[in-house]
Amino acid sequence: MANKVYKFLIAPDKFRGSLSASQASHSIKMGISSMLKNAQITEFALTDGGDAFVDTIAKAKKGSKVIRLKTEDPTGQTLTAKCALLDDNTALVGLTEASGINLVSDTERNPAKLTNIGTGNILEKLVERGYKTIIVGVGGSATNDGGIGLLIPLGFRFLDKDGNDISPNGEGLGKLAKIEKPQNTFKTKFIVATDVANPLLGEDGASLKFSIQKGATPEQAQQLEQNMKNYVEVVKKCFGKSMHNEAGAGAAGGCGYALMNFLNAERISGFELFAKYTDIEKCVKASDIIITGEGKFDSTDMLGKGPYQLAKMALKYKKQVWIFCGESGVSEKDVSKMQLDGIKIGEILPIAPNSVEAHNRAPKFLASLSKDFVSQLK
Repeated sequence: MANKVYKFLIAPDKFRGSLSASQASHSIKMGISSMLKNAQITEFALTDGGDAFVDTIAKAKKGSKVIRLKTEDPTGQTLTAKCALLDDNTALVGLTEASGINLVSDTERNPAKLTNIGTGNILEKLVERGYKTIIVGVGGSATNDGGIGLLIPLGFRFLDKDGNDISPNGEGLGKLAKIEKPQNTFKTKFIVATDVANPLLGEDGASLKFSIQKGATPEQAQQLEQNMKNYVEVVKKCFGKSMHNEAGAGAAGGCGYALMNFLNAERISGFELFAKYTDIEKCVKASDIIITGEGKFDSTDMLGKGPYQLAKMALKYKKQVWIFCGESGVSEKDVSKMQLDGIKIGEILPIAPNSVEAHNRAPKFLASLSKDFVSQLK
């Protein structure tokens, strides 16, 4: 090991509640550097449409400019949120900047009550400013509203049986009876970058698969699913079509659905967009060992999340792949099903005294995992 100069590519996603992607990357780098003084290390903050989407893409795209716009968070409190102007015609919006679960305290997390209006306000301002293309990264949302909060500031109305506006959230969808389109037609082309490819409804849908992760009880998740079914039926009645079965429709509590169904958004993978602007495939080819990861690595990663996509890319080039996470929900059988045979998974929880320490001292444990894995190199 001493004579070989290893080339590492470190590109983790965030460890939610503990570390941003860049902080996680730095911790892993520190662990490797303490063991291998001559290691060549390339770092990226991995984003698949969720956290760090705006900053990472703007940093990678030459000539981009990050601006801040006044809007509101998922609870309705005023905040300023970042978006990026990639060029004179193209703007980039990340849902997490105004509607992310990272903006909401544990006690306030309730996807039935929270709203995407904040991100909708940003879209409305960018449309008003005349941007021809708006890319919306949807991932890491606190919400489960079918994306209606994105549409209301653009002039769409969601009404109950008495013609009153419903609450712009997942709870409100249960009372939805009619949808009115804005009088103006949009000249803007929308692109939605999703972190997962799940449909809107069903076991793999927005409500049943993801709302519990956002603070819903199992009973609330079932109710949100019923509300979402009502939403789909009203969409069919008012517009004659519904794209609820499309890949990515269930991303970010149904934001993928709203953008595709109402704004004719083209759907792309958030990871693909990241890969395009960062040219990460070139870095994979030039590296010996690829390290990625996130707070929890489980079977939902197969729906298109960044660490899974990067691992697949690395295996295509027969590279060593290490996945570091707070905890892993995958067995050896799952790894095989995910077509990730040969990867090595490192978990923080088994080496931490408890989950609180795992969160609070995540940098130390990530560095420790790195040292342990490096020590096993031949």
